[in-house]
Amino acid sequence: MTSASSASGAALAAPGTDPAGGTAAPPPRRRAAPHNPVDSASVLSSTEVVARKAVRADDAYLEGHYPDMTVYPGVFLIESVHEAVIHFVRQVRGEGVVPEPAVLESVRFTTALRPGDVLDVHCECRPGEGDTLLVTALCTSGGARAAQMKIQFRLVADTAETGDPCTTTRPSAA
Repeated sequence: MTSASSASGAALAAPGTDPAGGTAAPPPRRRAAPHNPVDSASVLSSTEVVARKAVRADDAYLEGHYPDMTVYPGVFLIESVHEAVIHFVRQVRGEGVVPEPAVLESVRFTTALRPGDVLDVHCECRPGEGDTLLVTALCTSGGARAAQMKIQFRLVADTAETGDPCTTTRPSAA
């Protein structure tokens, strides 16, 4: 295989080769698959939602997150809470509104989750000022507290055809 040159003139090696032509470089790392933050979610009342996520060793997103002791990343716990709140808002307010994280008031991680663990999320949701939703979340696994957090969400119009909250727009400030 030949190598190409970058804009700076440095040689770019073909995948699996060393730019100097020596021993083979390690193969490129595979890309992580999209993360599914919850396996299921249920609205319990006009102020409560629960969700569940099984932490699986074969999920690509865990690859390399502490090589000798794989743990479920803490930011994924926050994302699981967000997904539970999305489910809550869709059930309580309808499809036209999505919660956008606005303020992470507090978060405390107390137990690491490992492959084989099941994450249970319990959220209390109450209205704040304007279009704000105040959420207190408790994340547990096997009865042990894994995390607790308080998050403020801004409720915005869902302008995406797919309902994907990542493609919503904020209301314009008048």
